[in-house]
Amino acid sequence: MYLKITIALMSMFLMILLTGCTKERKVYVNQPISENLLTDCLPLLPPKPLTFAGSIKYNEHLLNVIEKCNQDKQSIRALNKSIY
Repeated sequence: MYLKITIALMSMFLMILLTGCTKERKVYVNQPISENLLTDCLPLLPPKPLTFAGSIKYNEHLLNVIEKCNQDKQSIRALNKSIY
């Protein structure tokens, strides 16, 4: 009788010990955005030969792309500063 009670108590103790060890605490660490992703977009050289009409279209497209790219990078920099 004493042996059965001891085994039951030891089993309950081990089960409590095992369930207490299974809970993990997850810690998320924010990493800063690397500087190479935050550098401004630099314009590429125009293709040759370039006509006047082609130049106008190329310049408009190029300026729009660079403006959008730089706005994205500025918002990333602002977010990065607000976090850290």
